[in-house]
Amino acid sequence: MKIYQIYLVDDHSIFLKGLSLLLNEVVEFKVIGEARNGMEFLLDLEHHVPDVVLMDIRMPGMNGIEATRLALEKIPGLNIIALTMFGEQKYYKLMAEAGARGFLQKDVTKDELVEAIKRVSDGESYFSHRVRSELAGNSEGQEGEDILKKMGEKLTEREVEVLHYLVSGLSAPEIADKMFISARTVEGHRASLISKTRTKNIVELVIFAIKNNLVSI
Repeated sequence: MKIYQIYLVDDHSIFLKGLSLLLNEVVEFKVIGEARNGMEFLLDLEHHVPDVVLMDIRMPGMNGIEATRLALEKIPGLNIIALTMFGEQKYYKLMAEAGARGFLQKDVTKDELVEAIKRVSDGESYFSHRVRSELAGNSEGQEGEDILKKMGEKLTEREVEVLHYLVSGLSAPEIADKMFISARTVEGHRASLISKTRTKNIVELVIFAIKNNLVSI
């Protein structure tokens, strides 16, 4: 049985302890460290390298955006999930640019928390349903085709279908099964979508797609 080692970073002690207790109830999970700001986390990262980090965005001293960026400079490929509150949507793009692979609101259910940690640990991105809904509620109001036209780009039918599944949270193998194509072909479509939207990774692509109404959710 795989044991997922998890590190928690949040400046609210009660939330931190409650989250730690919740995660340690899951037989496959082990919380290996806790920090109350980004700097404390970075110092401890010298001694603990987790499978997944749950990172608060707004913290005193050093916020989650800067801590994520610096942590990934130290350990490229570190899996970081942003913990957000409602109304922090303006920070999502910055966290994605810093390298976060997932977004969860702090009132997430236990089942979704478990799913997010496992998916991100396995190399996928993850957006909780409430985060996706919040992004859609704060969309730019323009049609996606108009946005892409201004960029001199147009998506194929296949790319639109792949994008829809990506926004829905499906992995490349899951999309391949849905579309009866190979995972390699899905990865090719993902690369094309990232190029056409001028984004840097899947997380930024999903944020861009939802905010600019490229797909409906």
